[in-house]
Amino acid sequence: MIDQSATAAARADLDAWRAGVWSKRLEDDPAFLRLLRRHLGARYAALEPELHRVAEASGAALDRLVIESNRDENLPALRRHDADGRPVEAVVFHPSYHAAGRVFWDSGLLSVLGEPGSDVLCGARAYLLDQHGEAGHACPVACTAGAIKLLQKLGTEDQRARYLPALLARDYDRRLHAAQFVTEIQGGSDVGLNACRAAPEPGRPGWYRISGEKWFCSVADAGLFVVSARLDGAPAGTRGLGLFLVPRTLDGRVNGFALRRLKYKLGTRSMATGEIEFDGALGEAIGPSDQGFRNLVGIVLDASRVHNALAACGIQRRALVEARGYARHRQAFGARIAGFAPVQEILARMRLRGLAGLATTFRLLAMTDRCERGEGDEALVGARRIGVMINKYWTALASTRSVRDGIEILGGNGTIEDFSVLPRLYRDAIVIESWEGTHNTLCAQVLRDFAERGLHRAWLGRLSAELDGIVRPELRDHAGAARDLLDVVAARIEALLGAGAGSASVRSVVDRMCRLTDLAALLSQAQWELEAGEGEDLLPVLRLYRLLELERADPMERPELVALNRAVAAQL
Repeated sequence: MIDQSATAAARADLDAWRAGVWSKRLEDDPAFLRLLRRHLGARYAALEPELHRVAEASGAALDRLVIESNRDENLPALRRHDADGRPVEAVVFHPSYHAAGRVFWDSGLLSVLGEPGSDVLCGARAYLLDQHGEAGHACPVACTAGAIKLLQKLGTEDQRARYLPALLARDYDRRLHAAQFVTEIQGGSDVGLNACRAAPEPGRPGWYRISGEKWFCSVADAGLFVVSARLDGAPAGTRGLGLFLVPRTLDGRVNGFALRRLKYKLGTRSMATGEIEFDGALGEAIGPSDQGFRNLVGIVLDASRVHNALAACGIQRRALVEARGYARHRQAFGARIAGFAPVQEILARMRLRGLAGLATTFRLLAMTDRCERGEGDEALVGARRIGVMINKYWTALASTRSVRDGIEILGGNGTIEDFSVLPRLYRDAIVIESWEGTHNTLCAQVLRDFAERGLHRAWLGRLSAELDGIVRPELRDHAGAARDLLDVVAARIEALLGAGAGSASVRSVVDRMCRLTDLAALLSQAQWELEAGEGEDLLPVLRLYRLLELERADPMERPELVALNRAVAAQL
């Protein structure tokens, strides 16, 4: 007779692992809470109950909804006409998609943007929700945030009155959500090739008829489109592109567009992405007509890139929670695998990336809040601009790597779609690597901003000032290493600009910039925590970061890595 006790015990371990994934979520992420206490300051105590409510709402119940809406049979579908043959150009979603959306919008992550200087608070809620991956709604949230900021900064009084209340609404069923349609089949990263046209509408100053096709239209169900188009008689390249607000419907009818098809994507599958043909769609200009591309990148894509980083951080956190929980319950060779040194090494690496990405992203959110409250100067704005681009690139890479590490911890089980969320998170992570600027596009933009605008000086100056503030004795050695790296990065930037090495070398420089930013953000957070008596959790993290990312230490030559991996892997 076969002994079934081992089989039963293994299934009991799996049940315990799944049951523990979403328990006490805020309390199980103390590093995140400390980060919020620092950046929210005196506001934190009043805001904490709401953050707990959002965390609870974005737990196991939301997880089930997201899983359901991402099943193959429940993905969005295109409905072109109504029962009488009239065009509706509608996207039809499974009920679980809308139920998940109500959780996202009810969290208030968009409504808080009605008060300038609330990006940290918005980002905190997004990070909690984004632990489900894109979930069908992280991208719509990011696009809507971009439209909100565009209207706040450039909209006329009439435009703001017509659109902002609905864009800021918490009620999902009454919301107005936005999309940004830029990419054309011949103009992806090279937006200057875009051919979509905007012709003035006779008798209506400021209004235009938009005609042409857009090739990659995420949030194809949006109620408000932010569209780039070339004005008649405008110059070639990006200088000739204007920016327009195009309502989905006018007087209850489709506003001059047709959805050609929905994309069959690798990831982010429950969010509708399509191809759209505009044929005289009525839209209104927003901002100066000759500054469309500049405002698109500087406001709309900027907001999306920050949300892209938040999504990457959320995915990394979820991958760590899944993998760590599994390792603590899974037995092999008579022991829990969390006790094996190779497993601890992977978990420590995942936690290291996640902490660095979170610290760097919330550093940028805090900079955004300062700028929007009028507390930042031109140098801060320039430093933040560079920071947003390199952080989007770096966190996206880290997200893919961390999910892949999580899958390795789960072994063969990690590749099974209905065993864990990791396969879906992996597909989502790969997609967010390309959204809002590919890696090469972002690095090229950094190089242009250095060469044409001298923004490397503001970026380096900001980091130098932050490192000057690291005064705790426990951090002195790490601060010295960061200062040495700052000198190396500064010299490499000058060499990059002076020698004409160009784009062939920029990525290696950006990689060093990212490591420097990670280390500086972790040091700054550690300084605050030590001053606040919050403990010394970040000290082994800093040591491990230096050994792995700066020194590329060999574990055979640096045996302390084993103990450091164990210590970091054991942290919540």
